[in-house]
Amino acid sequence: MQTSLDHLPPARQAEFTRIQAVILEELETRIKADGKARAKRYRLLKLVLFGSFAKGTWFEDSRSGRASDVDLLAIVSHEALTEMSAFWGEVEDRLYTDPLVKRDVSIIVHTLQDVNRQLKDGQYFFSEIIQQGILLFEDPEPDRNGNPKNLLAKPGMPDPAQTYLSAREFHKRWKASSEQALYLARVSMSKGEEWNNQSAFLLHQATENAYRMFLLTVTLYAPGTHHLGKLRNIARTIDERLDEVWGPPQKPYKRYFELLRRAYVEARYSPSYATTQEILTWQADRIDQLIAIASTLCVERLERLQAEAN
Repeated sequence: MQTSLDHLPPARQAEFTRIQAVILEELETRIKADGKARAKRYRLLKLVLFGSFAKGTWFEDSRSGRASDVDLLAIVSHEALTEMSAFWGEVEDRLYTDPLVKRDVSIIVHTLQDVNRQLKDGQYFFSEIIQQGILLFEDPEPDRNGNPKNLLAKPGMPDPAQTYLSAREFHKRWKASSEQALYLARVSMSKGEEWNNQSAFLLHQATENAYRMFLLTVTLYAPGTHHLGKLRNIARTIDERLDEVWGPPQKPYKRYFELLRRAYVEARYSPSYATTQEILTWQADRIDQLIAIASTLCVERLERLQAEAN
């Protein structure tokens, strides 16, 4: 894995130094606040940059305000750290408001044991991260003999036939789920404004399922999150064509997507959540396009996998 950020401008390099410092600071504070003996052994073992900044395909557009997000894989010591979704969300929120960080930061969290298992199985998503990613941080603690510890496994070769069968099943299952959720959302929308929040939640589910269809079919991996921003970000690092459905990237459409993102929780539980038939119609039309484009890309992937299997 690479360790250099020399392909980035100095300002961007300083930004990643700040991101790393905030993550380590927040984790240390959280561990101290826990107070339990076991929590004292919790560690961030590795922080890996992947996506456009690692590949050198990042962009910034001052006219539209669009800019590449930062994608990070946090490899941690204990399963408990992967289950603290609220904590990692708060870290992302702090980074978003930090004056030294100029963009969204998305963090996926896995244990070293899980990552190594995925690598040994030849899992596409993690293998690509290790091959193309940049190591930003590594826990310096050696083993008892003074040698490096917390080593990553060498990526294995996946079984082509099993990969194809798994991907085909993912595509079938999640395509049906996304289309069903979108159908139910349109039925709900036809009932009138009293059903707006229920419609928004169903549209969220249709979007989440569409992204899961794409990610699981193409990479056999999708993070365990309902956060549409994270799913969208990971998907567009694989194929930017998926992001075209949400354009143009300007007001009010950015707000329309944000309302969709928030719908998983707020549309069900927050009395202040409000949307309109106009917004719901825009969202539904875009989701319909998302499902179609994602399914087309999945079919392309399945055809390649089938050829490899044969």
